Amino acid sequence: GELLRALGGVKASASLLGVPLGHNSSFLQGPAFAPPRIREAIWCGSTNSSTEEGKELNDPRVLTDVGDVPIQEIRDCGVEDDRLMHVISESVKTVMEEDPLRPLVLGGDHSISYPVVRAVSEKLGGPVDILHLDAHPDIYDAFEGNTYSHASSFARIMEGGYARRLLQVGLRSITKEGREQGKR
Repeated sequence: GELLRALGGVKASASLLGVPLGHNSSFLQGPAFAPPRIREAIWCGSTNSSTEEGKELNDPRVLTDVGDVPIQEIRDCGVEDDRLMHVISESVKTVMEEDPLRPLVLGGDHSISYPVVRAVSEKLGGPVDILHLDAHPDIYDAFEGNTYSHASSFARIMEGGYARRLLQVGLRSITKEGREQGKR
């Protein structure tokens, strides 16, 4: 509802979409609180809203904020992760409906990478190239039994055929399982 209302009639070159998901993190649950904190940093008085191209970020034709996917409300209804990943993907596709809207997705834990990349790949009609900057490859088949773990997002992306190429930069630790999974 709110997401669709926010899109009504506005033609922006990019849209912020929050995905406050944190339950797939194996350690701290703080990532769910990131979208509002990122917005605070973007819109705080000490930032410069002018871009190098002379565009103003506070111009709704340049950047609009369509709100958050209501993750906690959906989970409170007992929705399983398969369905939740679908809802996230569909939300990203909704943002992409109004050409030239481009989603700038604010997470959440790394598990949101899978439904976001899936949505972009499906919307664009084929696999995409990904530059992944991280210390970990996030390619476990299932981490601690969770196939949607923050440590499994790129395994889901690759097995779904949503990436044509994946370039991972900054990796500092990879397990034997990760090396084996990476070869697949």
